Amino acid sequence: MSLLGSLLLGPLLAAAFSAPSAGSNLVSSVPLQPQQPAAPPPAVPLAERREMRAELMRLLPAEGEAPAFARDELEQAIEQLEQLEQRPETADFNRLGVTGAWTLRALTEPAHDSAITAFEMRTADLTVHGIEQRVEGGGTTVVAVDFELAEDVGELRGRLEVDGTLALTPMADSLDLRSAARRLRLPRVPKSVPVEDLMRVLHARLSPEFRAEDGVRIGLQTTYMDDQMRITRCTTGKLRGECMVHVRAGAPPVPVEGR
Repeated sequence: MSLLGSLLLGPLLAAAFSAPSAGSNLVSSVPLQPQQPAAPPPAVPLAERREMRAELMRLLPAEGEAPAFARDELEQAIEQLEQLEQRPETADFNRLGVTGAWTLRALTEPAHDSAITAFEMRTADLTVHGIEQRVEGGGTTVVAVDFELAEDVGELRGRLEVDGTLALTPMADSLDLRSAARRLRLPRVPKSVPVEDLMRVLHARLSPEFRAEDGVRIGLQTTYMDDQMRITRCTTGKLRGECMVHVRAGAPPVPVEGR
């Protein structure tokens, strides 16, 4: 689906002639040519765009697995799709495009206070099994993550859910997200760590929907969208620039060569 369009206008300038005086050299002025609008960048063929998306899909974890942090080759593949500027052109199309069930496959790693903290968060005995997002037609959202904490007495499985709303903004490709309620579901209290520390480790693996304070607005700009994938960047505060790659739940996996 094509979502690109641009229009540039250039001014028309007129030149004047001056009559030469006796004994002077004849000087004439040539009218300036109208300024031509800059040529738009060449459109990327559909087949090439599909191959770019397929390449990104091949780098993403499978549905139900923990999302990957956007680094190196994965980060480059994300940015290549963003450079296509395939975005919603109207607010209504944006609302329609985000509606449905999604799985988060990649995200920017949340910032850490220090290298020591980053190491502790990355090596903690906690596994994220997948992040789901559902957006209703009116903008009501629920994001949920299933996780597992390794303890001496056995694995502790839990689920964190966050309710919120996605509202339209004056920008066709941007939405405002506000979280409203949270639910942490655990069969028992963790024995190895306090709940506060568990949440701190969990938030270090999660996207902005989970980490934003309730009622605080977060701007989300869609930098790429098609029927199966959308890429979003935060535009507010300390979350500015953070990236999320969502894939529609149930989207067919990309075949791997040689299989």
